[in-house]
Amino acid sequence: MKFDKVRYENFGGIVSCKEPPFLAWVDKSFMKKLGYSHSPLWYSNSKKSQYLSAPTEVHFSVTNKCQYVCSNCYMESHKTSYDDLSLREVKNILDILARMGVFHVALGGGEAFERKDFGEIVTYCNSIGLVANVTTNGMKIESNEINICKQMGQVNISIDGIGSLYSCNGRKGQFQAADKALKTFKNNGIQAGINCVVSSKNYNHLEEIISYACTLKVNEIEFLKFKPYGKGKIKYNEHALTQEMIRSFYPALKRFSKKYSVELKIDCSFIPAMVFHKPPKDELEILAVTGCDGGNLLLAIRNNGYFSGCSFIENSESAFDLESKWHTSQHLKNFRELTNNTKEPCLSCDYLSICRCGCRVVSLYRCNDFFAPDPECPIVFEYNKQRKKDEKKNPLTERYSENQIRI
Repeated sequence: MKFDKVRYENFGGIVSCKEPPFLAWVDKSFMKKLGYSHSPLWYSNSKKSQYLSAPTEVHFSVTNKCQYVCSNCYMESHKTSYDDLSLREVKNILDILARMGVFHVALGGGEAFERKDFGEIVTYCNSIGLVANVTTNGMKIESNEINICKQMGQVNISIDGIGSLYSCNGRKGQFQAADKALKTFKNNGIQAGINCVVSSKNYNHLEEIISYACTLKVNEIEFLKFKPYGKGKIKYNEHALTQEMIRSFYPALKRFSKKYSVELKIDCSFIPAMVFHKPPKDELEILAVTGCDGGNLLLAIRNNGYFSGCSFIENSESAFDLESKWHTSQHLKNFRELTNNTKEPCLSCDYLSICRCGCRVVSLYRCNDFFAPDPECPIVFEYNKQRKKDEKKNPLTERYSENQIRI
């Protein structure tokens, strides 16, 4: 098999293929069989070797412009964006990502197609060896947009519900337009999928979306948990999943996957909902299932050029300095050292290395603490509930115990 791109890592390397599309982690002996026999990373004992030499995927918001200005927009997009990078600046950052050995760039916004030069950005990605993907609202898909999408590895359309439920999470636009765009992509041989934000408003209707996707024969559905970020903070308590929903989500997904022939994916914020049911740990490790992996597998870049370990967490360091900052940024170090700085019950959890303490966005919102265990994780939820009961029974003992821990 011919690989399209190969990158050295301390364990060996990462290889990528476009057809069929995949990334694979391989050991040193496999790299040698490919003819790659020397790399300083193979002999390094430094801390740099404890994380990847570069992210495998970067989420790059190329504009904050969007005509729809949805009520729960994470990026707080506007009809006019004044702080977008210029085309030249975008290309400079893409050059940096290519030099670092990044494989995929997930382009977004705002609405990426609002940039008149978006087609040039996608073409440039391909010319320097970056596979470009995009998430779009699909409201304006005409011949020009179709030609751009044909250059991409994957195009996902945001759909949170069918028909009138399309707007359940405050999304503006029309389901009919998104539906038409999805069918247009499929008719033109474009690899297309659906991004669905899961909230309390559409939780009981997920099967309708899956059935719809199966009928259209889309590649995949990725379920993303509603997050308290940007405008999403304003009505978060109204949209947040209940404990009952979180606990029933993984079993429901397993049922759906048996019933429907479409690939179902989840984002990292749903990993606590999965490990609560104690699936075989060795199987999760083989499948490379992981929770928050910002600053390692993933990186986010905002439309103004600032990078972050997660699209939903702020940072003020420039992507133009990324080649050095990848190894020196305290912000990225915080993501990488999550499991070293966490507390109970995560410390005693068998799935700590997989779940990685849950979603940092939720922890920051609920606890104002980046390292706090995700309070919406069912295991953490039960632990905190029991602690509150214990405090009521014996508050002095509990306070004394906390002081001992602080010392």
